[in-house]
Amino acid sequence: MFTHPEMNKRLFQCSLLSLAILLSACNTHKNADKRLLGEDVLDQTASQQATRGNQTSSVPAEVNKALLNNQSLSAPASKGTYDRFDVSVRNVPAKDFFLGLVNGTGVNVVVHPQVTGSVTLDLKNVTVDDVLRVTRDIYGYEYRHDRGIYTIYANALRTEVFQINYLDVQRVGVSDTSVLLGRSQSSNNNNTNNSGGNSANAGDTANLLGMIESAQQRQNNRTSSGLAPGSRVQTLNRTDFWASLEKTVTSIIGGETEDRKVMVTPQAGMVVVTAMPHELSAVRNFLERSELSVKRQVILEAKIIEVRLNEGFEAGVNWGAISGQMGYAYASGTGTKTINSQQTLTLDENYNSLGGTRVDSESYEIGPDNLFSSIIRVNDITKVLSLLETQGTVQVLSSPRVSTVNNQKAMIRVGSDEYFVTGISSNQTSNAATTTSTPNIELSSFFSGISLDVTPQISERGEVILHIHPVVSEVQDQQKIFTVGSEEFALPLALRGVRESDSIVKAANGQVIVLGGLMTESSNNVDGKRPLLGDIPLVNTLFKTKNKSRSKTELVILLRPIVVDDKTWDEQLTEAQNSMRAMGDTYRKQ
Repeated sequence: MFTHPEMNKRLFQCSLLSLAILLSACNTHKNADKRLLGEDVLDQTASQQATRGNQTSSVPAEVNKALLNNQSLSAPASKGTYDRFDVSVRNVPAKDFFLGLVNGTGVNVVVHPQVTGSVTLDLKNVTVDDVLRVTRDIYGYEYRHDRGIYTIYANALRTEVFQINYLDVQRVGVSDTSVLLGRSQSSNNNNTNNSGGNSANAGDTANLLGMIESAQQRQNNRTSSGLAPGSRVQTLNRTDFWASLEKTVTSIIGGETEDRKVMVTPQAGMVVVTAMPHELSAVRNFLERSELSVKRQVILEAKIIEVRLNEGFEAGVNWGAISGQMGYAYASGTGTKTINSQQTLTLDENYNSLGGTRVDSESYEIGPDNLFSSIIRVNDITKVLSLLETQGTVQVLSSPRVSTVNNQKAMIRVGSDEYFVTGISSNQTSNAATTTSTPNIELSSFFSGISLDVTPQISERGEVILHIHPVVSEVQDQQKIFTVGSEEFALPLALRGVRESDSIVKAANGQVIVLGGLMTESSNNVDGKRPLLGDIPLVNTLFKTKNKSRSKTELVILLRPIVVDDKTWDEQLTEAQNSMRAMGDTYRKQ
């Protein structure tokens, strides 16, 4: 046989190339076998499960013809819950419609046996959820999506049990600030009637309301006894969650009938409702929103400060000067002037997010036209204290901290209760020889110290509306001598000094609210004399001295609401750790 040398060379090269390809293929197959023993086994298993899930039962021909314009039902098997398609049906039986809707999509649907009626729809570019929502709103076919399975219910009465986690308590809180000509009375009640010193069971609303009405009756009696009325602010916070919940749910379903029922079990935290599917859907939506609302929580940090003003600041703390020292002050928000020269100031943690115009640093009267916001950091409340020290001597009376939920009153009291005589009468008994007078003494408790009650309302955006009622009271003994019948009595009566305010303010999460303008004036008289010479008659006045000094103090309240979220407690813990670490460093340096 004849062969050309060049041809032999090419044949040899082709043989080598074929051998290399064969060896590479064997190596690839070997590696593939190794991969099947590892991660690819999971992929293969998932692929097999998806293939089995896409195998669906046959659907009647008329449904195939009506649904999806003869095209949607033949969609690829990869179509899922969020894939979009077109639906066009007319008078199709509801049960066949729901079964045919998910044919070829890998979505599971269970139709209740009582589902009847027909469906007519013409929708473009929709998902399975979109179609089910439309049929629920139009035809009343309620559905539930749980663990990847859609359950379709008939448009008939159903009973559903809802779980609500909330306390089975009833609370009544009262804040009462009243001023009578010649007399001032204040009380802070939170499940306790301070006027009489009696307490009631928090679950007995009738008793609590009776105590409130009794206190009001005593106040009316004082007014009718000759004390002219001045001004009065009463705030009643009454919470009966379960009764209000039952009333609202009953209204949603259109009232209770023989078929529709609402049963509330506070002890178990359950609400059982029998109603139509669309009514149950409205009840479910209300309960979910209601539970989220009542569970919103806020941490309230407060500092109650007393500033003994220096000379030149007799008119009160110059907030404009303080804002100028902080560097930036912007007018934002709205406010309302309150009585008794009370000032309201809002300090924000981040001035970059604020808008407005520059505020004159000499203007310190807080009103609706110049409600302040500043760049002070949330953790820099101490900076406000250091700036206040430039205008007087600062003394922190109390630093309470409390946490409460939405629309629930929180109260802090630090002080003591003392009993004083508030009334006296005499009963006389006579016999043939003598007349005996027996005094009847009425005692009442007076609180001396600091109390603060706050009621927050938290919005979905994190804004907080606060009802704030701080009271700083000082009670001293005052001896009074009374003559009853023929006997004299020396009674320790109460001389009470009160500084309080009652206001409603609005702040964002983390803002610091400043309440000021609660001022008092005190005078001190110091008498001195020279020894011996000051005791000589006629000329002793030449060797005596009298010094009179007056001082003004202003009560300032800093309040910072912090809406609780997932990160709040971690931030609070970190802040506490940093504070303790700083205190330890200071102690070691000493």
